[in-house]
Amino acid sequence: MINRKYSASFRKLKQRTRAAFSREAPSFRCLVLLLLFCLFILPLQNMQAAGMVHGKVNPDGQVSPLTESSDPDEPRSWLLKWRDPAAAVALPDTEVLKRQPAAAVEVIRPVEGADTEQWLKRLSGLPEVEYVQQNGRVQVLTANVKPSVKVRPNDPELSKQSYLEQIGAKRAWEKITPETDMKIALVDTGIDLKHPDLKDNLVEGTNLVRPGRSPQDDNGHGTNVAGVIAAAGNNGEGVAGILWKAKLMPVKALDSDGFGDEDQLGEGVLYAVKHGAKIVVLAVGLYRESPYMRDIVKYAESNGVLLVAATGNDGEKYGSKIAVKYPAGYPTVLAVAGASSDNKPVKRSNSGSEVDIAAAWTVYTTKLGGGYGREEGTSMAAPQAAAAAALVWLKYPSLKPFQIREILRQSAKDIGPKGWDEATGYGLLQIDAALTDKYSADANEPNNTRAASTVFPLNSRIAGQLAGGADKDWFVLDVPYDGMLSIHFQGLVSPGSPMPPVMLTHYTATKKHSAIGVKIGSKTIEWPVSKGKNYIELRLNDQKYEGLLPYLLTAEFTIAPDDFEPNDKISQASTLAPRSQTITGNFHQTGDQDWFVMTFTQGGILNVEMSTDSVRIDPAFAIGRAGEPMKEVDAGRESETEKSQPITITPGKYYIRAYNAVSGKASPVMAEYKLKFDFLMVYDDPNEPNDKLYEATSMRLGGDYVGVINKADDVDWFQIRLNNESIVNMKLDDVPKDRKMKLEVYDKKQKLLFDIAAAKGHTTATTNRKLAAGVYYIKLTSDKPFTDQYYHFSVHADPIIAGFRDIQGHWAQNAIAGMADKKLISGYGEYRFAPDRPITRAEAVSILTKAFGSKASNSSPKLSFNDVKASHWARNAIASAVSQEWVKGYPDGKFAPDRPITRAEMATMFGAANEVKGIASVTAPFIDVKADNWAAPMLHGLKKTGWIGGYPDNSFKPNRNASRAEFAALVFRAIY
Repeated sequence: MINRKYSASFRKLKQRTRAAFSREAPSFRCLVLLLLFCLFILPLQNMQAAGMVHGKVNPDGQVSPLTESSDPDEPRSWLLKWRDPAAAVALPDTEVLKRQPAAAVEVIRPVEGADTEQWLKRLSGLPEVEYVQQNGRVQVLTANVKPSVKVRPNDPELSKQSYLEQIGAKRAWEKITPETDMKIALVDTGIDLKHPDLKDNLVEGTNLVRPGRSPQDDNGHGTNVAGVIAAAGNNGEGVAGILWKAKLMPVKALDSDGFGDEDQLGEGVLYAVKHGAKIVVLAVGLYRESPYMRDIVKYAESNGVLLVAATGNDGEKYGSKIAVKYPAGYPTVLAVAGASSDNKPVKRSNSGSEVDIAAAWTVYTTKLGGGYGREEGTSMAAPQAAAAAALVWLKYPSLKPFQIREILRQSAKDIGPKGWDEATGYGLLQIDAALTDKYSADANEPNNTRAASTVFPLNSRIAGQLAGGADKDWFVLDVPYDGMLSIHFQGLVSPGSPMPPVMLTHYTATKKHSAIGVKIGSKTIEWPVSKGKNYIELRLNDQKYEGLLPYLLTAEFTIAPDDFEPNDKISQASTLAPRSQTITGNFHQTGDQDWFVMTFTQGGILNVEMSTDSVRIDPAFAIGRAGEPMKEVDAGRESETEKSQPITITPGKYYIRAYNAVSGKASPVMAEYKLKFDFLMVYDDPNEPNDKLYEATSMRLGGDYVGVINKADDVDWFQIRLNNESIVNMKLDDVPKDRKMKLEVYDKKQKLLFDIAAAKGHTTATTNRKLAAGVYYIKLTSDKPFTDQYYHFSVHADPIIAGFRDIQGHWAQNAIAGMADKKLISGYGEYRFAPDRPITRAEAVSILTKAFGSKASNSSPKLSFNDVKASHWARNAIASAVSQEWVKGYPDGKFAPDRPITRAEMATMFGAANEVKGIASVTAPFIDVKADNWAAPMLHGLKKTGWIGGYPDNSFKPNRNASRAEFAALVFRAIY
C-alpha cells in the first residue's frame, strides 16, 4: 500500500509540473527535481532498507524480505521457472516477489485470498512453465557445541588448531604462500565484518535476508566458517586460517536463527558467480532435492565455479536412514564429510554415495564478536576443502572445477575401508599432497578388466581417460534397488576436434545386457538395472586409435516404480485386502502420490503406520471413507514414522494416499517406504439384544451360536428346551486367551444348577450333564469385554432311552431297550451302550448266561484258561458257557475274553445256548458260506428255524465282527 500511495502522489505532481518543466528556466527544473527526490525517493529507500515494502519488484530484481510465517513448515513462497524467459507473461492471482534472470526463475506467491491449491495446479499446467516448487528452507550445518574455553581476543591461538596438522595445512605452508586473490564466497549467515582476524580478508558482499543492509553476521555460523578459510595468518591475532590472506565474499542468505529460503540460497550462488567468485562454500543443506537447486548447481559449474558443501551432521540421529544433504548431494558439488582427530569417520557425519572427501570435524576458529572457540560439524569441514581448492587453483590456475575435485580426491588419505567408502569418500583431505602429488588424468587405472573395476558411486561424477583403442575402463556400481541407471558421458576434446566414437556396455555378473555408442561430445544413456552390482565397460570403437580421450562420467539413478503402480490418482487406487498387512512402496517420479483402497465388510479399528528407510522422505499419508474428507497424518519431520490415531471402521470403502511431505512436489527419491495396516476387526453380536433372561436367545440343539462381550457389563442369555431326559453337552469355544468366560445354567425357576469357566489362557470350556425334560437358561459372561473375535457356543442333547444316550433312532433301539429292561445288558460310562461296537467273547457269554440260564456255581471246577483270572468280571459266565458247551477255548489254552466274535461265532454260540441242532447238508446255507464251512451246519439249523435270515443278497458275512446291537437283537428275538 505504501508503494501505491507514493506512486499516485508522484503522478499528480508530475501532471501539475509538466508545463513548468517545458517553459521554465533550467534552474527551476533542478529545484523541482531536488524537491521530488527529497519528498519521495529518499523515503522509499529508507522504507525499503527498513523492510517495510512488500511484494514489489525493484528494477534490479531485489525485494524486501517476506513477513515471517507463524508456521516454519508452511510455504512462504514458490519458485517458478520459465522454459523460455522470453515467453514469460503476467500470471493471474500471482505476486512476483523477486526475479533471478540468470536462472530464468521468479519467486512468487498467490495474491491474498487466492486458493493456493488451485493456483498451484493452474500454474503447473501452463506449457510455458517448466516447474513450480515450494521455496524450501535451508539451515546451517553446525554441530552446535559449546566452547570448552573462553579465549581473550588478540591472543595467538595457533596451538589450539591441531586440525591444521591433520589435514596437511602446516606442511602446505612450507610449500606455498597461503594467500590468494581468488574470490571465495560464503553463502551463509554473513561474516562478522569487524572481527580483527577477518576484516582485512573481506571483499564486498550482499545481504539477501535484509536487502540494502550489510552482510553482517547475526548468528555466528558464517563467522566460524570464514575463520577456517581465511582468518588472517601471521598477524599476531588469534588463529590462522588455511589461507592467511584471501578475498572472502560474505553472502548473507540465512537469518539470525540459521535458516533461509531455498531461493535465497540459489540467489546467493548466482550473486557469487556474477561477482567473480571462483569458489562458493555452502555449509548449509536440506534433504529435499529440487530442480531449482539442480539448475543453480549446473549454472555454477558451467561458469567455472566450484561449489563446496557440507554433507550434514545427522548420521548418529538417523542411523541407516541417513543421506547426504543437498546441495552436497549433487554430482558436481564437492561433498565434504567429517573425520575425528584420530582419523576415523565421525558417526554424526552424514554418509552416502555422494561423499567426496572428509576433513577435520573439530576446529578452533573465529567467533562472532571478535572471539575464538571450538566448533564442530561438517560445516567446519567443508571450508577446509574450499581453502585447499583455492591453493590448488592458485598453483594451477588453468584447471577446471572437475579437475580441482579430482586432485583433492586423488591426494586424500585413505582412512576408511580400502578405496572409496560412504563415510569418508576418497579419504581425508591432505592439502600438502594436493599441492605436490602428480595429477593423474585417469586415477582409476588399472581398471582394464571386470575384476579390476573401479567403484563408481551413484550420484557422483568421475574423470577418466582412454589411452588408445586397446584401453578399456571398467566401473562397478552398487545399485540398492531395481530401477533406471543414467550414465552421462562427456568426451573432453579440444573445441572443433572430432571425438572418436565410444562404446559403453552394461553387464550384470557375467551377462552382457546392451551396448550403446556415443559419437558426439556428450550423451546420456539409460539402462534398466536390477538391485546389486552392475558393471559398465567403456572403450573406443576403433581399436587402432592411438590418441587420448579424456572424459567425464556422471552416474545417477532413479528407483523403479513399485508393484502397485500406476496408482497416482484416486481412480487408479490399488486394491488392498481389508486386513492387517505391511506393504512396500516408493516415490519414483516427481510429485509421486500412491493411492490405495480397502473395502471393509466388517467394522473394526484400523491403525496405520508409515515408515521409511531414508531421511530424504518425510512420510505422510491421508485416509478417509469414500465420499468423506480425508484425514492428513503428518506430525513428524524427515524420516520420522507417522502413526494415525485409531480409526473406527464401518463397512464400506476407504482410500489411503501416501506421499513425501518433504515438499509439495517432491523429486524422485532413491528410497522406500512401508505402510503398515493393523486392523482389529470389531464383530457385531448377532444375538443382541439378549442381555436379560427374558431376552434369552432360543437355541436349536446342535446349532453353533457366536457372540461377543462388547462391554464390561454385557451378559448373553440363551435358552434350551428338552423334551426328554437327556445328557446335555455344553461347549464354549474360541474364548480369547486373555479373557476368562463363565457359563451358568439355571432352571425355569431361575435356580442356579451349576456353572463352569474357561480360565485365562484356555480357549474352551465344556460339560456333560444329565438334565430332566424342561426349559433351561444359560448365562455367559466375561471378566473383560472383547469384540475382535467371536466366541462359539453350542448345546447338544442326547435323549436317554432305557438308560442309554446313544440308541435313539438306531435300527436295534427296541431290542436294546427290551434287553435293558430285562437287565440282560448294560452299557459303558456316560450312559453309552455303543451299539455298533464289536461285542467281545466275554460280553457275549455274559448276555447268553443271563438270558438262557447259568449252571455255574461256587463249587464249579476251576477254569483251565490261563487268561481268565479269578477276579475277571465274566469268569462265572465263561465257566457256565464252557460247561454247557456253548463255547470253547483255543488250542493254546486261552479263552481270549476280550477278542471280538465274528458273526459265525455269534450264530454258533446262540444256537448252542438255544439247543438248536446243526443240519449237515451238501448245499451252502449262504452264498458266502460253503457247505463244508465249520459253521455251516449251525447256520443251516438257525436259518431253518427262522432265527437268522442273512442279508438281502443271501450273504451272511460270517467273518465280519458282530456288533453289540446285532447280538442284543438276536437274543431279544429268542426271549420275545
